[in-house]
Amino acid sequence: MGKFDNLNDSQVPDLIRRIERLERAAPMNNAAVGRGGFEVYDGGMITISNGGLKVTGSIDVIGELIASGTLTFTGTLTQEGESTFTGPTHFEGNTDVTGDFDVDGPMTTTSTLDVEGVTNLKNDVNVTGGGKITAGNTKISPSASNGGVEFVSGGGVGGSGGVVAIKGSGNAGLITDTTASVFAGANSVDVSPSAVTINGPLKATGITSTGSAANMFYDTVTKQIYYKP
Repeated sequence: MGKFDNLNDSQVPDLIRRIERLERAAPMNNAAVGRGGFEVYDGGMITISNGGLKVTGSIDVIGELIASGTLTFTGTLTQEGESTFTGPTHFEGNTDVTGDFDVDGPMTTTSTLDVEGVTNLKNDVNVTGGGKITAGNTKISPSASNGGVEFVSGGGVGGSGGVVAIKGSGNAGLITDTTASVFAGANSVDVSPSAVTINGPLKATGITSTGSAANMFYDTVTKQIYYKP
């Protein structure tokens, strides 16, 4: 038998509906890519506007990763190779450095710096602002005798204007500049290029007496000792 076309049972209206459905469809709103992968080439770009990118696997960047906004990491970050930071860098929390740590510019620490290993200094150490250097029971202080060394048990060594003073825990010690002076309280013995001067009373305790004529005497006015050959 021959085939007769039924004009009342045409497929054209169904085809039109299917075409219209495709025109209104947005298949990329809910799409999946299988093992074949997804490739953007020839200068193409994927743009995400007012959305986000969520990766539960891994991202391999063989070229260059450029981030011009805020980059936030939560968890462990492992970096291999050289890293260059331009601009302020802030670390909050503990920072451990294994290996060499080189600083080519100024470094400022506003809190306590603890060093448990050996410290080698190849240049000057400048302590300003009234700071002190403490090593056990010895302290180098800018306020001690106009800058000097203090001992916890008392006394110290200081110097100012060419004068070096060594002082015990009490008011006794040694002062040297152009004149060397051993003092204890108000009493002292001063040695200068011109004379030896005794400031204070003389005691003859322990001196052996002799019947020979005296050839040395002490002038209480000039505080000097004279002798006659």
